[in-house]
Amino acid sequence: MRFQVLGDVALVIDGRPVPLSSRRQEQLLALLICARGRVVASETLIDAMWGEQLGPRAGKNLQVLVHRLRRKLDDPERIRHDRSGYALSARTAEVDAWHFADLAERARRALDLRDPETAAALLREALALWHGRAFAGLDDVASLAMAAERLEQDRRRVLTERIDIDLALGRHAEIIPELISMVAEDPLVESVAARLMVAAHRAGQRAEALRTYRRTRAVLAEELGLEPGPQLRALEQAILRGDAQIGLDPHLGTEPASGRPTTAAPHPAPFLLPAAAGDLTGRDDELRRLTAILRDRATAAPVICAVSGMPGVGKSALAIRAAHEARNEFPDGQLYVNLRGAGAEPVDPSHALGRFLRALGLPGTAIPDGLDERAEVFRARLSGRRVLVLLDDAADESQVGPLIPAGDGCAVIITSRGALTALPGTHRLLLGVLESPAAVELLSKITGRTELIAGSATAEHLAELCGRLPLALRIAGARLAARPHWTVDRLVSRLAAEHDRLDELTHGALSVRASLALGYSGLTEPCRTLFRRLGLLEAPDFAGWVAAALLDTDPNDAEDVLEGLMEAQLVGYAGLDGIGEPRYCVHDLVRLHARERSAAEEPPGATDAALTRLTGAYLALAERAHRRQYGGDYTVLHGGGPRWDCGPATSRRLLADPAGWLRSERLGLVAAVDQAARLDLSETCWDLAMTAITLFEAQGHFDDWRHTSETALATALRTGDPRGEAAMRYALGTLELFRQRYTAARPHFDAALPLFEAVNDRHGQALTLRNAALIERVEGRAGTALRRYRRALRMLREAGDRHAEAHVLGSVAQIHIEHGRADAATPLLETALAVYHDLGDLRGGAQILNRMGALHLRQGRAEQAETAYRQVIAAAQAAGDRIGEAYGLLGIGEARLLAGDLDGAGDQLRSALRIATEVGEPFLAARARLAAGQVAAGRGDPELARSLLGQAVQAFTEIGLPVWHDRAMDALRVLDGMLTRPPLPC
Repeated sequence: MRFQVLGDVALVIDGRPVPLSSRRQEQLLALLICARGRVVASETLIDAMWGEQLGPRAGKNLQVLVHRLRRKLDDPERIRHDRSGYALSARTAEVDAWHFADLAERARRALDLRDPETAAALLREALALWHGRAFAGLDDVASLAMAAERLEQDRRRVLTERIDIDLALGRHAEIIPELISMVAEDPLVESVAARLMVAAHRAGQRAEALRTYRRTRAVLAEELGLEPGPQLRALEQAILRGDAQIGLDPHLGTEPASGRPTTAAPHPAPFLLPAAAGDLTGRDDELRRLTAILRDRATAAPVICAVSGMPGVGKSALAIRAAHEARNEFPDGQLYVNLRGAGAEPVDPSHALGRFLRALGLPGTAIPDGLDERAEVFRARLSGRRVLVLLDDAADESQVGPLIPAGDGCAVIITSRGALTALPGTHRLLLGVLESPAAVELLSKITGRTELIAGSATAEHLAELCGRLPLALRIAGARLAARPHWTVDRLVSRLAAEHDRLDELTHGALSVRASLALGYSGLTEPCRTLFRRLGLLEAPDFAGWVAAALLDTDPNDAEDVLEGLMEAQLVGYAGLDGIGEPRYCVHDLVRLHARERSAAEEPPGATDAALTRLTGAYLALAERAHRRQYGGDYTVLHGGGPRWDCGPATSRRLLADPAGWLRSERLGLVAAVDQAARLDLSETCWDLAMTAITLFEAQGHFDDWRHTSETALATALRTGDPRGEAAMRYALGTLELFRQRYTAARPHFDAALPLFEAVNDRHGQALTLRNAALIERVEGRAGTALRRYRRALRMLREAGDRHAEAHVLGSVAQIHIEHGRADAATPLLETALAVYHDLGDLRGGAQILNRMGALHLRQGRAEQAETAYRQVIAAAQAAGDRIGEAYGLLGIGEARLLAGDLDGAGDQLRSALRIATEVGEPFLAARARLAAGQVAAGRGDPELARSLLGQAVQAFTEIGLPVWHDRAMDALRVLDGMLTRPPLPC
């Protein structure tokens, strides 16, 4: 007998699969397996499976369920019972999860005996036991979901150990394909990329090793805005130097000279910490205390430490260094977010949770909308893990509350101006200014000047003039470092001459202002102008072309001015973005000072003019990016707002990868919409919002889509812009349509259409009719849908929108397919496919191929349908479209069901359902369950069939799709007919 849970829950007796009769049986068996032979209390089993649903009947239901499971096992002794509960009796080798753990432990013992060959073989055997996610399909039971997550972490750890052993044994070339697949699956895991670099280098593929580094660096910059960690950078340098032997660093596992490999835990969760300051000074005691608190495991709650103090005192530097030092205590990852609590618009905790969930592997389409739901998913994802969360620059307790995990293995560091005294169970650390010797030491490290030493009267005087505040010290040191011809006395005299500011330097935020004013006073006039206007930016970082727009000058000249601000340490370098462009950043306190200077010194109208150029530059570049992706101004409307051109050379460089540019500038685009709204630039505002949908749709940034569209809609209403109002009603309706909220979408389209008609915008009418027709189709009004599609098609052809025209042709063909009119559908699909191929649109082509597959299914041609769906999968994978891939898998499953290949159909449908669930596609998931229910009925498993079909009926009802609801009900009626049919006479 074998019990399998490393994939679908299954029971095998005498070499034959024995189907479990119900989902409850699967849950019970899985819960007993989780206990590994220990007794599980009856109350625990009842609570896990039913909660409080059954009340006093729960005990009896459990007894009946145990009885039926024993009958399935054909051995009553397999499930023991005592006064408190039940336990499973099985040998280790009979339960794949137990056998997996045993093999992993035997492998570690083999390593201890210096037998890596045996260890590798055991780990391979352990990994071969896996056939999917543990306890697949039982995630609705919280304890099983947690157990599945723990097993997944164990699997990753075992896989990493096996790879490290293979590296140590010289099997470099053999493991490269596997590592390439792992990197492709999760490109943010630096430890896997490092192993691929090592394997490639040792296999003589030095170029591939360096390409791996560059790809990983680009992905980290694009997705997280971070540079690779020190380990990955060290590997790159070693490869560039041509080191003959390179190995993994201590954070990733090592290979000692003895040849015995040792392994460390992998880092499946992302490492989001910024780089630690190399010159942290005078904080040794605080650092020891903070790291000791982080390592505390005495409580059952997460460790929370709040670091508070005045602006510029070094809260973030200390917290980031402590997080780096305690990194090994949190092998499941480190999360970081700057909450910008010091600014006028702190980060919404819902947005911070969205970023964390993406970093933890959740796709954008699966992230809930509400704050509470996001917080629940976040806590669930961290349950059972050891993760460090750093919340930088928090505004107050209400902002950080939803961002605190519940698990006792986690820790949280919070930096804030306030002490956050209302946050329970928090260790608090209040930072003051540096002692005089430490302040002088910090100045010496920054400037590299030998005369700045402890005991020097001049050095101590300079430190006192800076108030021994780290931010002020850094600014003063930067001035000296940038001007080697200046003496320390000269800077001291300048500070002394501004004694009023230095008095303020010891009083709250005014101290920072005085230090920044000193740095500002030494700038050239172009640097001063740019500094003032950088205070207008609202995105966390920016590219060099932004400075050109603010200054209304050539991008090369603007970058020279930027360099002057960087030398003065008023602008920082934030790394490279996903297209290789350098990014710059301005500290939030420096930004506040820049805004003050702007208000005091900018000529009348200069600020509004700079922002108009900036939003016009974003619009011009976003417009060109859309054209490059779609082959023209297709599926989008444009307004007459002003554009600002950054020049042909810069545009070509930035838009060589238009999708990459849109991803890099996502936050800048959102901020530009907000700024255009505040300036009442309605046409710029709604044009930016609509053009950015290209990015928001592809990447699942639905919060941004909604925010920008609602902001632009409010601006259009306020300024009396009916076309802008129509465009944003259309955009919001399309968002609801994309989220399959058809009832919510309809009012937006109903409002947009007459507005477009009133301004005689035929293109806008056509796009609105196209999307409104989809609602009619999915709700079963095919005639109305066809009339709207045909009307839209005429207008789209007038507007020359070939992309939208092809989309409508495919939609009309779908209606013909659904009503058995294959001859009418075929030429439409062929025309649409040719248009998409001509435009180079892989995603659009995949949609048409999907419909061709549906046509073959309607005609009973299973083989041709499967061929079409395989093309769908290939095109979707090439375009990075997981939803399209899932539709291809669903189609193959339906084709094999039609052909009578029930086993093959089941495999494909399970994969489709898994992806649909991961990306949050309820319609796709419901269709997969409908087909899987028919497979189960064909296999003679009516209980499973009824469960799947019932879930499909419920989902189609919730989405509001009567046609599909009726199909699922028909399948249920067929199932009932099979069960009630009398037996044939002998």
